[in-house]
Amino acid sequence: MHPISQPLTVFLIGVTGDLSKKKILRAFFELYKKHILDTNFTLIGIARKAFSQEDFREFVRVTLDINENSPDWKTFSQSLFYISGDVSDRQRFKEIKKFHSSRKTCGNHLWYVATLPSLYTEVVKNIRLEKLQDSSCGWTKLLLEKPFGIDLESSRKLNTELLQAFREDQIYRIDHFLAKETVQNLLAFRFANGLFETMWNAKHIDNIQITATETMGIGERAAFYDQTGATRDYFQNHVLQMLATTLMEEPEHLSAEAVRSKRRQLLSNLRITEKNGHLQAFFGQYESGTVNDSPVAGYKQETNISGQSVTETAVAIECEVDSERWRGVPIYLRHGKRMRQAVSEITIVFKEPKNQMFSELGGTQPPNVLTLRIQPNEGIIFRFNVKKPGLKLDLQTVPMQFCYNSNQGSGLVEAYEKLLYDAISSDPMFFPEAAGIEESWKFVEPLLQLLKKPTFMPEKYVAGSWGPASFDKLLPKNKTWIEPNPDLCQIIYETA
Repeated sequence: MHPISQPLTVFLIGVTGDLSKKKILRAFFELYKKHILDTNFTLIGIARKAFSQEDFREFVRVTLDINENSPDWKTFSQSLFYISGDVSDRQRFKEIKKFHSSRKTCGNHLWYVATLPSLYTEVVKNIRLEKLQDSSCGWTKLLLEKPFGIDLESSRKLNTELLQAFREDQIYRIDHFLAKETVQNLLAFRFANGLFETMWNAKHIDNIQITATETMGIGERAAFYDQTGATRDYFQNHVLQMLATTLMEEPEHLSAEAVRSKRRQLLSNLRITEKNGHLQAFFGQYESGTVNDSPVAGYKQETNISGQSVTETAVAIECEVDSERWRGVPIYLRHGKRMRQAVSEITIVFKEPKNQMFSELGGTQPPNVLTLRIQPNEGIIFRFNVKKPGLKLDLQTVPMQFCYNSNQGSGLVEAYEKLLYDAISSDPMFFPEAAGIEESWKFVEPLLQLLKKPTFMPEKYVAGSWGPASFDKLLPKNKTWIEPNPDLCQIIYETA
């Protein structure tokens, strides 16, 4: 990462919200500590809370748990400012404009909208009315958190509204999974290694699985989540972006336009599998159970959730890619809350060798399996078969793994740091564009239609399990979910 030398002003709308407190403010401070941002950097926080400038700086310090005598904090805090009020009110943006003009720091502008999605339209309209979408001596960008609509129609409407104020090349839509180290490493792993790219097709691969599960419940997001559900909140974006990056065709060159185009193309060729006239899609809702050795309530017992709610908290589907490379390869996707493990990983199950000579010895000859662990403990593990030491010619499966927490640990960058750096550096490669988001909404539209049916009822599953029984039945009898290994990349190796 190279230092950002030009003056930069960030307008962080929703600065007191959960995402800002957990991710965004920390990312800005880390970039500052690493001297990526310097004293030319200004952050103007905007929210409803009635803070003075000193109150706001203390809020940030406490949120980030920084010692008040830290030299980095003393200089960083001088870059922090605050404006209080309702962002749906145009008057607030008049105040922002006046305050910023008084500082006489002409340069680049980044509008980071991390507030309620229902406010996106008003925020963008007020930016446009006050002519804040351009800078006379630098660029202006809009950084936007998901969700980007609740279906295809609303997504298109939102994009139309965004384009009334900003050009498409100014808009950076965030899916932080695309900034995960292992997801970005997929490009290098596939296209910089002839071994795997030549096997990345239906001739060699039996099936593909993506597991993206959480142990947590809905927290304080009851109102939002009960109107949204797992399909819209997580599946339509994070899971599909991981899938598209894994299976896309090789880009003509390493540019944002080429990579995004191939991701979009993959999504446009994706189909939900149908069998006997039924979509292979199943939905669940967690009941009370035990997660990480602690009892937890069921979804309907969560605060502010109706006992009649039919919102899905888990979803699993079988799908396929209608392309020459992937035709005939089943793809299994699952996501859920209050599951056994908090884990996201992509698993490639290769076909068994045609020659089963070792089976004649009475042993098993399992297929090779490649796992790309996204979180936690990022890494890549490849399982292959070798002779078991001893007198007999028996096989055993052994892992070969690359772990980021070994000799690469010091170079790991948190996803939000990477997102901010890329946006400031005008690199949109790992930000989904409007057309790509439309394709993902088109893909899940049949799922949304199922959820709308008056007779829809999610299947119950015990918190702390891997989901409803139907998730296991999604796979044929000769296949099974590859259960994530909690010990993957847990060992930190010492280096000289």
